Amino acid sequence: MNRMPNWLKWLVILFVFVILAVLMLAVNDRASRVDMPEPDNTFGIYRSASESEAA
Repeated sequence: MNRMPNWLKWLVILFVFVILAVLMLAVNDRASRVDMPEPDNTFGIYRSASESEAA
């Protein structure tokens, strides 16, 4: 990258950051629309708040 002008280096870096930001927002938007299932308490690892107060 020694032959590239300094302004072009910064333009490439800015372009990469813009692409990453757009991808992050797209993934965040998609993830916010997913309904998460209730936790599976098959092994009894989850406790409610009332159980932890009694201990």
